[in-house]
Amino acid sequence: MLLKRKRIEKGQARMSPLRFDPQGRTGEFLLTGEMTFRTSAPAIREAASIIDAAYTPLQFDLSGVSRADSAGVGLLIEWLRLAARARCELRYTNMPKSLESIMRVTGVLGMLPAD
Repeated sequence: MLLKRKRIEKGQARMSPLRFDPQGRTGEFLLTGEMTFRTSAPAIREAASIIDAAYTPLQFDLSGVSRADSAGVGLLIEWLRLAARARCELRYTNMPKSLESIMRVTGVLGMLPAD
């Protein structure tokens, strides 16, 4: 019996959508998955719903991010814009090295509220 392998076209690799998992303390979320161009639209919608419903300062722990590209930096900036509009404090923790590198190159490393 021959097993057929599913062919994955170039650029069609499997993606890991970004998840926002609430942690023990109110307002803390562990982000897991990818922060890439392919995951950015749903990640903006998910974060917007969390931010709009927040009644306490928020903290996004990025230690579970498995992959990030320049769209990940765009997400961080967009989430801050959404938080400012909602008058919600937002802080990032455990920034992955890949995001730090992109932020350094783009000149936004010191501009975001991150530990």
